[in-house]
Amino acid sequence: MPITCRRCGNLSEPMATAPLPGALGERVQQSVCSACWQEWLRTQVMIINEYRLTLADPQTRVILMQHMEEFLHLRP
Repeated sequence: MPITCRRCGNLSEPMATAPLPGALGERVQQSVCSACWQEWLRTQVMIINEYRLTLADPQTRVILMQHMEEFLHLRP
């Protein structure tokens, strides 16, 4: 069943598997097209480099997830 991407508004097939574990991954799978997810992956690298984030730090992962939710328009 096609989904309407929350970021670009295009109608597309959902990703075959959730890109992240847990409920957030399912939400992304049901709300975001694969093209926008790929764009997020490229943007994520830029954010990590620009802010010099250390992914071993749990707080850093929280910050990165907040950026992801904003980028993909997942926030209510």
